[in-house]
Amino acid sequence: MNLKLSRRQWFSGFAGKFLNTVDSLFEKYRRKEYIGRSYVAPNNGTVIQNRKIGVTSGIAPYSGVWTEKEVVHLLKRTLFGFKVSDINLFVTGGMNNTVNQLLNFTNVVPSPPVNNYQNVFNDEGSIAYGADWTTHAFNSNSLGGTTNYYRDISLSNWNIGQALNQENNIREKMMWFWYHFIPIDFETVRVASGSNSARICYDYLKFLRSSATGNFKTIIKNIATQPAMMYYLNNQSNTKTAPDENFAREIMELFTLGKDPLSKYTESDVVQAAKVLTGWRVQNLTQSPTTTTFVSSLHDTSNKTFSSFFNNTVISSNGASELDSFIDMIFSKEQVVSEYICRRLYRYFVYYDIDTSVELNVIQPLARIFVASNWEILPVLNALFKSEHFFDMANRGVYIKSPFDLVLGSLRIFNVGYNVSDSSNYDAQYSLWRYFNTSILKPMEQSIGEVPNVSGWNAFYQAPSFHEYWINSNTVQKRYSFINTIFNSYSPTFNGLKVKIEVDVIAWVLQFPSSKIEDPDQLVNECVKYLLPVDISLTTKNSLKVQNLLSNQTTNSYWSTAWINYSNAPTNATYVAVVKTRLKGLLLSITQLAEYQLM
Repeated sequence: MNLKLSRRQWFSGFAGKFLNTVDSLFEKYRRKEYIGRSYVAPNNGTVIQNRKIGVTSGIAPYSGVWTEKEVVHLLKRTLFGFKVSDINLFVTGGMNNTVNQLLNFTNVVPSPPVNNYQNVFNDEGSIAYGADWTTHAFNSNSLGGTTNYYRDISLSNWNIGQALNQENNIREKMMWFWYHFIPIDFETVRVASGSNSARICYDYLKFLRSSATGNFKTIIKNIATQPAMMYYLNNQSNTKTAPDENFAREIMELFTLGKDPLSKYTESDVVQAAKVLTGWRVQNLTQSPTTTTFVSSLHDTSNKTFSSFFNNTVISSNGASELDSFIDMIFSKEQVVSEYICRRLYRYFVYYDIDTSVELNVIQPLARIFVASNWEILPVLNALFKSEHFFDMANRGVYIKSPFDLVLGSLRIFNVGYNVSDSSNYDAQYSLWRYFNTSILKPMEQSIGEVPNVSGWNAFYQAPSFHEYWINSNTVQKRYSFINTIFNSYSPTFNGLKVKIEVDVIAWVLQFPSSKIEDPDQLVNECVKYLLPVDISLTTKNSLKVQNLLSNQTTNSYWSTAWINYSNAPTNATYVAVVKTRLKGLLLSITQLAEYQLM
């Protein structure tokens, strides 16, 4: 029997009962109190060790020090990986400019996915190898089934490529937020709609990407009629004679109002909402572009009366415009909607635990900004990422990396080859991205195109464990196996093209000044600073140095001499082998620390 236990279950169950112990990692790095970390007070720069007080910081602008550590913290939360050169640039630019650059970007539509599958299966629509398939519709849903299957895979792989090749802005991280928060499952849409599903799934993700930092009310109104969502949550089958409550329920419970104490909509409200949403149909699935239209003959023409929670609002029979009235009614509950969404953003970008202090000092002020800005997301993110709370030491190194953050972030920070050498070999390129998605990410229980349910991934919403859901007896092995793979080299062949997946350890440390590379103590410090979310003890650093850079010798010159020899003769195979072996040992040892799983 393959019994999968979460980390919390293990320690609270077996270990807690029989061994009288607690999970040391979570105890050490939980937010309420911490040991072994220094806290830099935001206002005066005072260093405080081992703080054991509650978190009381709010959204007042951060005015503390601005160093590499602050930039690393910000980028770990807003990007999937970064380069040392990025850090140096952002340090020089200051906090305000850095956050502004991350949030205010040109929303250029990326090049769409292409036919990469021709060598496996001929496209039934005669779309050429390397050509965009996203605007091609099969004229009948009895055609193109196999092609659609390969297009679904193409779309998933393409999205991995978008994340890996992201620019220095928050768009991709926000796209993933929306995809988890308002998800669609590719397979569910395919079964419900037929052979043209890949196109509408692409259109859905295109919409989320283009709306990354846009207007939340507009997003909700649009997703209500997005073809992919129509099929995913069954509004395509919602009629006046057979109302389907699925989408009506989720738009309130999951997407806008939540299930928090202030959210007191009723089952009757769900029934009435389902009636409002009758009549919308995807009628041109076999055409491009696919749109959703209102079919009055399928619409419930009765007046819809809602509960006291909605002030007994009556939405009179008014055809397609009832949808607008319904959305307006939901957003009239300003406090409920704004606080709920701010909590979801907070748990995605900061931490899962929202206590009374965080609710009062962070969530509620952000919610007021949200309402005052007429539901624009950007001002909320701007206030959050520039706040003293976000940079509070208590929020650093406490968040378990999602598989996306671990895998995509590691590939990017170490500049592992995630793009093939031949850009015209689409099969090889998409196969490489598929390897990351299906062979690495999926076993860790997160992959594009597949969501566990309409609520998204448990780690972002499910109490009490939240992010701890990422770590269980199955996934923890996969996480460390992945790290070993990228340091020990893996060379698969895709479509005749050999691809080397390996960290170039020498190239990576060459990002640092030569003086810091020569000095083993400084080199360890630099590696820790960029790879770990919090500092580690001098004892641990010295151990890393001695065991790896010094090969268990006693003097620093044992490394300095080796590096100088290499620097003077970088093509000498013996010198290359020596420094490569030691650097690989150092970086692998650091990334094998539990702290590397945190951000």
